[in-house]
Amino acid sequence: MNIQLLSDLHLEANPDFQPEPAPGADLLVLAGDVGSYQMRRDGSTMNEPDWGLSRFADWPVPVLFVPGNHEYDALDVDEAHVDLRRTCERLGLCWLERETLVLEGVRFVGTTLWSDYDALGDRQKAFRAANHYLSKMASRRNKRLFDAEAMRELALECQRWLHEALAEDFDGTTVVVTHFAPTLHSMDPRYGQSPGTAGFCNALDAWLPRADLWLHGHLHCPTDVQVGRCRIVANPLGYSDKNEQAGFLARQLIAVPDSRLPLEPAQSSLQLRSYTAP
Repeated sequence: MNIQLLSDLHLEANPDFQPEPAPGADLLVLAGDVGSYQMRRDGSTMNEPDWGLSRFADWPVPVLFVPGNHEYDALDVDEAHVDLRRTCERLGLCWLERETLVLEGVRFVGTTLWSDYDALGDRQKAFRAANHYLSKMASRRNKRLFDAEAMRELALECQRWLHEALAEDFDGTTVVVTHFAPTLHSMDPRYGQSPGTAGFCNALDAWLPRADLWLHGHLHCPTDVQVGRCRIVANPLGYSDKNEQAGFLARQLIAVPDSRLPLEPAQSSLQLRSYTAP
């Protein structure tokens, strides 16, 4: 099986981008941030409906979609979540937020994941760095700003779900799809281990042995790294005005590996950290 991976298309900023099916692909994975309805600096907003997802409605192969953070910009998070799922169902896309899907013997496990802000250890410093930007995103949840603390709460819900999904034994290849990165191996070298990086990367390295392939987005820099048995890949388009698009591969193909190595025992490889509220 060959996967075409796209993420961070940001059609609100790249309206002329035209996605093309990759020859030889059996599946397209959209790892979030396809489009945003946040007002841009020039006062404009994306005038395309359905977050731009309708561009993939007639794709020649199945399309799996995990929402990113920017799909929720300027919207109520829970209401947008429902609308996004309904949009995928209407367009014939496979919704993969906290869902597991088996295709041709390959297990796909997907969630936005979000960030727990613990990757670098100083959560409060990471909160402050993130809130500078989250206030501009203007997302809301439970009638208040969807800030870093609220995101952490949702991240822990997603981690709990993902932990349980990966703990289930599966006789075959496992592909995890998230928007946020699972590990600092994916951090953007432009920012390194600055506090803001904890809003992009988690530190779930102990979970990597339960996956053969982990696809993600969010960081606007390409990633292709092997960590033990798990290959981690990101292929974001990003913003042209920030010179982020040079490494993007519009028709990239990722071969799904045959799972020949036994999975590590779930109890030893998956350890949940404390879920005490901050």
